[in-house]
Amino acid sequence: MTKLKKNAIIDADGNIIGYEAKAKNIQIRVCKKSEADPIIIANHYSHKVTRNSFLSFLVYYEGNVSGALQIGYGTNPRKKG
Repeated sequence: MTKLKKNAIIDADGNIIGYEAKAKNIQIRVCKKSEADPIIIANHYSHKVTRNSFLSFLVYYEGNVSGALQIGYGTNPRKKG
């Protein structure tokens, strides 16, 4: 398996706002929670989002939004599976 090369996506102010893998035509970009929520509601098996997410991303494939990711704290952090 070959390692996929990723490049940082940098905005006009020099901040990293995501990463892309040009060979696969995929980008992952930071976004507002309000942009990711509708995608997660439509596609997640529970059709719900949590209020405790603190970082959201949109996934682009061939230039189109094809998914979303959210990172947050566990709902029950003491329980380990």
